[in-house]
Amino acid sequence: MKRKYTIAVWSTGLACLLSGTVPAIAQTTADPVSLPLSALTPGKKVVVLRSGHETAQMIWKVRPHYTAQNAALQVRYLTSPDTTAGSQLVVSMDHKIVGAVSLNPQLPRGSFTVLLGHQTFSAGSYPLQIQAIPGPVAAHPKTSPPGGAWTQIDYSASQLTYTPQRLPWQHLDFAHLPMILSESAAKGVLPLPIQLYGTPNPTLLTAAQEAVAGLALRSAAVLHVEAHMGPAVISPTVSGDPGVSACLAPASDLPALVQPHTPITGPTVLLARNPGNPLGVIVIFTGTDDAQVLEAARAFAVNRNMLPLDHRWSVIGSAQVTAVTAMNFGPRNAVYPGQVVSLHALQGANSVLNTPHGTADIGFWMPGGLFASRQSNLKMKLTMATEPLTQPATQPIITVMANHHWISEWKLTPGVANYQTTIPFSALVGGENHITFQIAGGKVSVFPSSTLQLPTTHRYTVLPDLALFQHTGFPLVVHGVGRNLSVWYSESTLANWSAGLTLFGRLAQSAHSPLPGAQATFSMPTKGNVLAVGTLASIPASWLSASPVRLRQNAIQWQLTTRQGTVHPWMGATQSPATAYLVEAHTPYKDHVAVTFLATNTQNLQAAAWHLAAAPNWNQLQGDFAWQNRQGIYQSTMVGPHFMYGNRHSGWFWIFLFSVRPWLWVLAGSTAVLFATLTVWIYTLRKKAQWRAEEAL
Repeated sequence: MKRKYTIAVWSTGLACLLSGTVPAIAQTTADPVSLPLSALTPGKKVVVLRSGHETAQMIWKVRPHYTAQNAALQVRYLTSPDTTAGSQLVVSMDHKIVGAVSLNPQLPRGSFTVLLGHQTFSAGSYPLQIQAIPGPVAAHPKTSPPGGAWTQIDYSASQLTYTPQRLPWQHLDFAHLPMILSESAAKGVLPLPIQLYGTPNPTLLTAAQEAVAGLALRSAAVLHVEAHMGPAVISPTVSGDPGVSACLAPASDLPALVQPHTPITGPTVLLARNPGNPLGVIVIFTGTDDAQVLEAARAFAVNRNMLPLDHRWSVIGSAQVTAVTAMNFGPRNAVYPGQVVSLHALQGANSVLNTPHGTADIGFWMPGGLFASRQSNLKMKLTMATEPLTQPATQPIITVMANHHWISEWKLTPGVANYQTTIPFSALVGGENHITFQIAGGKVSVFPSSTLQLPTTHRYTVLPDLALFQHTGFPLVVHGVGRNLSVWYSESTLANWSAGLTLFGRLAQSAHSPLPGAQATFSMPTKGNVLAVGTLASIPASWLSASPVRLRQNAIQWQLTTRQGTVHPWMGATQSPATAYLVEAHTPYKDHVAVTFLATNTQNLQAAAWHLAAAPNWNQLQGDFAWQNRQGIYQSTMVGPHFMYGNRHSGWFWIFLFSVRPWLWVLAGSTAVLFATLTVWIYTLRKKAQWRAEEAL
């Protein structure tokens, strides 16, 4: 019976896919939504209406690809004591009256609820108006109110309620994928089931990594990946809500019901409806073998702006496309050293910088692990239009701030003019940066043709630093590319793959890169940087031999590195409440770094990775060691010593060393003075000895 039901579900989904129709049961009703009116009128908490003179106006927008039912408006108000009898508060939608209530000055406070209509509201904008209409005034002058009556609407307490319904996509298109991902996310989390078919191997897992990275970089939500292995039916999301799934398999291993009519002859990416979930969408990566599956997933991840306007993409010449776009696959706001980037490329055509404001903020992301000399600057060439606020016109003053640090201050010329300014590279950080213009006495708009250029940099920094890792992915990701990066899955279990893919998606979002050079492996790496995922039982203790911590079941030891001497004793604690750990340290082999994620057992691995990827935990990482308590909250600290990362055979290493340890300048200066003093003293002694010898003769 279960088998027949499964086949029926698959058949229904496939019929919908081929015919483009959707069954009537495909609409799914979500929980009712309540919006305070202050959300529809930003910046306003209350409004005062004078009888017959003023109208409260707001716009209610139904999101694209949704409908709304049972829409109702609840209004809380306060009326003045001199409100005349018969006055009314009238609610209109789209200039049609939908309800009213009589105002009574004897009962000044009140509320009422108006049903906006029995119909279903499609996607679009609906204007709402609330107006106070005065009642008839008696003829005797004493009955006329001495002042204008008023009614106050409390926007914060009033609310609009409706029940949204999500509609299935009639025609699947890669151009709609970002919107589909946005609709599938809830509270900043996007559940992502991944179905793998065929024989598990590193190539297939590498393809899964690229598929996850490609989806993660198209969404602002954090991905919670849950891996499944065929031949089971592709399931809905974990929560049961409409969502996105992924499927990776060679064409010969794909289920018959998702095989396209046209045979698969090369790397191919498909969009299809989920047979088990009419509102769900499956992204299918396939090819003639595992290598072509990887090629399809990698092309999907890298070429996010070059997908066809269709539900099928046959990847042709992806190697050349990947090579051309190797430095342009990051999100729009990424800036790399030596690269000239326009504000149009950074913020798009609809940037708020295009309209006059008293402040202007330019945000961009910069890779981690960069170092430049103190004379190096970020160069900005700006074209700005200045509007003075005073008459006669005076020169407004602009104050430039970088990450809340004062940089400079100068005068602006009224009208359109070109400017050049610089920001010291030392004021910038790896990750998100913000350059703010504060205008005194005027407003400015910044033209999209304005440009930014980072100076030439070198790769030097102080590690370990989990804060730098969570901001930029460094040191696992260097210059936005995951070259020489291995992802080690120490167990061939679904929980291990789910945890590793979840962390890889989070790493791709932090690094602003799909990491096309990263490779999955099932064996302990012997070279390169590593993201290791496993349990205390699956990852040997030798892997953490360079780490200042030793992890055991229900126990932890750490090394006292602050103690003088070459031998650092180990301290420890038993009955540790931690259920998962994150460690950044040297690899057992030289010159590389590993970030290792471990759980106490396989059952906790997937949930622990989901908790780590959550924004409250991920954004708080720092130091070199983090652990999860029983409530799913991560704490982090610095346990071991720092070390210098970079090429030690370059002269820039010494410049970097002296910049991070200024006391070396004092030591070098003192050494030079001492050497000069000894030289003069020795020279004086020799001269005196020579003079005595000459006198003796």
